[in-house]
Amino acid sequence: MKNTKKKLSVSVIIPVFNGASYLVETVESVQKSSLENFEIILVDDGSKDKSKTLCHRLEKKYKNVHFYWFKKNKGLASSLNHAVKKAKGKFIARINQDDIMMPKRLKEQVKFLEENQDHVVVGGNVTLFDEQYRLVDNITFPKTDADIRTQWLLMSPYADPTVMYRKDAYMKTKGYQKYFWPADDIHMWYQLGQVGKLANIDKVLTRVRWHNKAGSIASHRIQMEKTFEVHVWASKNVQKAKFYHWLFWFGQLIAGKIFPPRLNWFVYRRIREAQNLFREIKKTAKLDKVTNQPKRYSVSGV
Repeated sequence: MKNTKKKLSVSVIIPVFNGASYLVETVESVQKSSLENFEIILVDDGSKDKSKTLCHRLEKKYKNVHFYWFKKNKGLASSLNHAVKKAKGKFIARINQDDIMMPKRLKEQVKFLEENQDHVVVGGNVTLFDEQYRLVDNITFPKTDADIRTQWLLMSPYADPTVMYRKDAYMKTKGYQKYFWPADDIHMWYQLGQVGKLANIDKVLTRVRWHNKAGSIASHRIQMEKTFEVHVWASKNVQKAKFYHWLFWFGQLIAGKIFPPRLNWFVYRRIREAQNLFREIKKTAKLDKVTNQPKRYSVSGV
């Protein structure tokens, strides 16, 4: 059992809504973390299944699990804001009720944030797996603050269930905004980006379960609508969008209304791959340009 007498470094927050199918597996994956001192905060948002009962059992089983609940559904933003308010950790780590955390994730993210005091958020890569635990896809994200700010008006710089951020940085934002659900996480990254630097570790930090009840599939259409609104907000308040940004946003919005969620996400992941490849080619070209500069000879003979 974790030593809860030491000052907590991390609070892992898990919002719960009708998540009985996979919740225990998720919590137990967090408990296998190599980090020695952390807490897990479960917030049940008016579930209609056995989630509340499971949360009570997990709280009794593990001393570092703390459980809160709403009698009626208030929405994801309310659950997240409540969890952060109750959190005692210096850092907030996110994971969803149906995902699996890699054992070294928390320790590596804490190390990164301790060594990079100017950074407020760090995430990582993910693997998608189906209900039979078969690999669906691998998704990588831009690593540096500069790379993130170059692309964040087009695509989210983070996979939400990989993210760790400083609680004191969160306190400088307006919190998760219910109006922007289910793109409230994207809005949060823009907010935190105004507080400090952003980064991703080039490792898989979370295994994400890909199934029809997953929020990104079940709420796909409204997610595309709210993602559009979040980007418009960002253009007004964070970084002014260019013409090609608007073209991409409208295309994404229309595709979200016309095509099936799984097809849209497949195309989205291929676009992200192409974007990552283009970024690496561009960096390599710059490096080659610097290292292959012609030698300059002095006519003076010096």
